[in-house]
Amino acid sequence: MNVYTKEQRRLLRMLSGIVKWKKGKKRAQLQKKRLLRKIEYWEKTRKAPTTKKAMALAQKSPESVLQPSSALVMGQDSSLEPAPSVKAQVESLEALHREQLSCLGPGLDLFRFPIIDWHYRWQRPQQLCRQFAQNGMRVFYFCIETTAVNDRSASFQDITKKIKIDNVEPNVWLIKLCSYSKLNAYQDSLKHPLDKKFMKWSLEALKQKFGIRHTVSIVDLPFWSTLVFELKQNKIIYDCMDEHAGFSNTSSELLALEPNLLSKSDAVVTSSEYLYKKARLLNSSAYLIQNAGEFEHFSVNPKEPPAELLDIKGPVIGYIGAIADWFDMKLVYELAVRNRDWNFVLIGNTYYSDTSKVEQLANVYLLGEKPYTELPKYLHLFHVCLIPFVINPLTLATNPVKVYEYLAAGKPVVSTELPELLSMREYVRLAQGTSQFESAIRQALREKDPVLMEKRRLFAAENTWTKRYQAFEALISERLYPKVSITIVTHNNWEMTQRCIQSLLSNCDYPRIEIIIVDNGSSDETPTELMKLQKSGMKVILLPENTGFAAANTIGITNATGEYMVLLNNDTIVPKGWIPKMLRPFLIDPEIGAVGPMSNHVGNDQKLDFFVGDSKRGANEQWLEEFYGLYEERFRYTDLLGFFCVAIKKDVFSRIGHLDKNYGIGMFEDDDYCLRMLDAGFRLAIAEDAFIYHHGSATFRQWEEDKYSALFKENRAYFEAKWRRQWKQPKMPLSLFVNVIDSSKVAELVSDSGKRPVLVNCPTDWGHPKAEWQLRLLEHCNDQTIVIACIGSYLDEPVYGIRKIGPGLYFTSSKQLVEKIKFTHVYTYTDKRAEVL
Repeated sequence: MNVYTKEQRRLLRMLSGIVKWKKGKKRAQLQKKRLLRKIEYWEKTRKAPTTKKAMALAQKSPESVLQPSSALVMGQDSSLEPAPSVKAQVESLEALHREQLSCLGPGLDLFRFPIIDWHYRWQRPQQLCRQFAQNGMRVFYFCIETTAVNDRSASFQDITKKIKIDNVEPNVWLIKLCSYSKLNAYQDSLKHPLDKKFMKWSLEALKQKFGIRHTVSIVDLPFWSTLVFELKQNKIIYDCMDEHAGFSNTSSELLALEPNLLSKSDAVVTSSEYLYKKARLLNSSAYLIQNAGEFEHFSVNPKEPPAELLDIKGPVIGYIGAIADWFDMKLVYELAVRNRDWNFVLIGNTYYSDTSKVEQLANVYLLGEKPYTELPKYLHLFHVCLIPFVINPLTLATNPVKVYEYLAAGKPVVSTELPELLSMREYVRLAQGTSQFESAIRQALREKDPVLMEKRRLFAAENTWTKRYQAFEALISERLYPKVSITIVTHNNWEMTQRCIQSLLSNCDYPRIEIIIVDNGSSDETPTELMKLQKSGMKVILLPENTGFAAANTIGITNATGEYMVLLNNDTIVPKGWIPKMLRPFLIDPEIGAVGPMSNHVGNDQKLDFFVGDSKRGANEQWLEEFYGLYEERFRYTDLLGFFCVAIKKDVFSRIGHLDKNYGIGMFEDDDYCLRMLDAGFRLAIAEDAFIYHHGSATFRQWEEDKYSALFKENRAYFEAKWRRQWKQPKMPLSLFVNVIDSSKVAELVSDSGKRPVLVNCPTDWGHPKAEWQLRLLEHCNDQTIVIACIGSYLDEPVYGIRKIGPGLYFTSSKQLVEKIKFTHVYTYTDKRAEVL
């Protein structure tokens, strides 16, 4: 629902920079002033949507929708939030614009597996989550403790009912997971198998409720690692903020989990140089993103002194934060004893600190924990701010959040000489021992220079959580989800093109894509229909004539902005989850230049030996689920890829140029380009767990046979002359028994394979979901065996000959074809039981 008029949207787009201002600096400034006045008026007069229709639209989905107007925030109880500021509206519009250009799927959601609860002291985890939420991302923040179910027989539905979900802020949900026994992330580990099972069910239920597909999990504590590594369609960032061994309450079991978390995470972010060096030893994708402060919150003086300090006389030396075993209470005691006219105000819990001696001093105030919203009024009362830490492994790795908060208020800061503060000597006085601290505090109290205060404030203004969010966002988008540009060349056949585009829009849930469609002079309704698609964010380029496959793709690639280019034929249908599967080999081997999927119709070893689906919907969903399971995360190298669908690194085009236009309308340009990539040192790979339905030769099927044959011969001759070699037929499907119908030959091929043959007699049909006997059969499949199962049909599709179903797995309906094989094991399975013969 759009609450802005067309004129208002245009003005907002101008303010955000999406639409350029008219020429002339003065005129632009006047336009901007008028626009800001108009928006201010809209803010005051606009009302939130309260009609039944608006409420119904808002409640239709649990997804949080980015709205320029007052947002209806959905949780357990609906409530109306006030309208966002002008800045927030512009930022929302910019985010919406970016999403339209680069993300046509449902986007990316954030899971935060934290080190502190949401309602505890407001720190890095909550601050960053709020930033992600304000920029349009749904954030799911998990509680430190779980809900104990204590029922061994609990079902998935039982767990679903017990999950606690609370919408704590717009786009932020607080989640309490279920486990068999009550767990605490600080002290416990996932020992009982039902603990992990119930927690995984909790996450699955959460995904179903909110329609979550792709997630980035930011993990703060090693406790979560054994759970997070088993999530599908998930990238992991370990946000390493502390040297966990430095905490007195950290268990040895938790510490033992950290090396694995460091090494296996997709990226590691650290808050200090000390932790960065440690992480770099185990993970090459380590990044330093230090802490920050909320400048707007701490820079403004509330002018309301706290009631308990109204009668205080003399200088106030203050501290805000946890008072634990790393806090140098002895130092504070000595300072307070030697300087009775100074008042030491300490704000924070003292759970792990001995305060017995300072409690006897009249000039020491232990105020306990204070709400985050009230901290500025205490801070602005301080004359000098302290960071009195002891030096130990924990503090050596600490980048204190409080220093940014202190500096935001412009306050002088005196701190223990921590490594992370050495670069801040211009803004922070560093000291060691009581005498140096005392001297530094006296200097700070004598300070009268307003320039120093302003320098501290400017430093804090440059180190905000917004800046840190931007660093995280860049890491996620550039490292974890590099942008993918999909180029589709069309020439007539609008029905097929429409089917291809519909599958893209329905199934491309990858967070960062752009679609570029280049029409090669179509004479049917294709150009008219394509122009309508520009509204959805696609780039549409209409050419006046058919320039050919290579030339049109070159135009598309030239207009692309992604790190990976996908050339996709318009006679394809893409399924869910295909892009991450295509990108995975690139991440494993940096020498790979191009990756192709498996398919039902392709002229090389990318072709599957057995496929279930049709030309209207593409792959049968049940078959696709089984296919993904059988080939999960498998890829292999090859010397040829079909360009009906191929992902190519942008760097490849920079190094070796574009496709050869001399092949004209088409044919042989994929053979040619693959040889060019191999000659340049790139490797080619087939992602065996990726599948794309391909109708095959949609354009050429419109031609007469003589015309097609002439083009084939012409381009073949050009290819052979260019490469000075004879063109060879590509490899056949990667199956032992392609076109083999002789039992003796079948037995010979099995014997030559060197693998152990296993025969399984099965019920007539392989159905879905899997029965117990099907699961038992799959247990026999490995790289050392050839499993041949006697089955009449697969998902109601008849099986003829011997057909490859998965790695080392073959189905046949003809026992005569396999009768001469000397099987090492023979099994017979029924619907109810399995027995070895």
